[in-house]
Amino acid sequence: DRSKIFLKKMGGIILIGSVVVWFLSAFPRDVTYSRDYVAESAAISARYENAMAQGSEAQQQGLAEERTAALSALQEDMAKERVEKSYLGHLGKFLTAIFAPVGMDWRGSVAVISGFVAKEIVVSTLGVLFAVGDDADEKSEALRRALKRSGMTPLSAYAMMAFVLIYIPCLATISVIRRETNSRKWTLFSITYSFVLAWLVAFVIYQGGRIVGLG
Repeated sequence: DRSKIFLKKMGGIILIGSVVVWFLSAFPRDVTYSRDYVAESAAISARYENAMAQGSEAQQQGLAEERTAALSALQEDMAKERVEKSYLGHLGKFLTAIFAPVGMDWRGSVAVISGFVAKEIVVSTLGVLFAVGDDADEKSEALRRALKRSGMTPLSAYAMMAFVLIYIPCLATISVIRRETNSRKWTLFSITYSFVLAWLVAFVIYQGGRIVGLG
């Protein structure tokens, strides 16, 4: 019964938070891309179709796989740029000055922001930002490769994990704190204290690690 009451009261809050994160990541719709992805996609398809028309059956199969890989890579680049130029991407870049000292780039900032709704979606948010799928988890090899290519080191990853572990509780927890304490001041104190503590711990880990040569 208590679980049912909790789900009824917190479910709406989590839903609203999820909708806000979705809106920020999906808009604006009229993004100006740095490349003509449609033209590049058509050119890749045409090039491989011509090559396949002149090749043997075995060559056609290999060329078809190469074409699929090339088109997938192009779609990943487009998805990355789409998220980068969304409202959520702009917000992440705006907050980079806060998170850069603890080893996070704008994508890490965005993942942390989304984690305020539910910390469980931090990893899946990174999957979306790196265009490896929103079903990415801690076992995703594609996400691991993307994180390495982005410049994330074991030290910065450790600092980020420490930050996520300590920082602001999820939206549902904040709502419970507000209801149980019946005080906006204590709620604000809980948010501020946990965020500052998380930043300091991550800062010590990241900057301290770089000083001793672990970066």
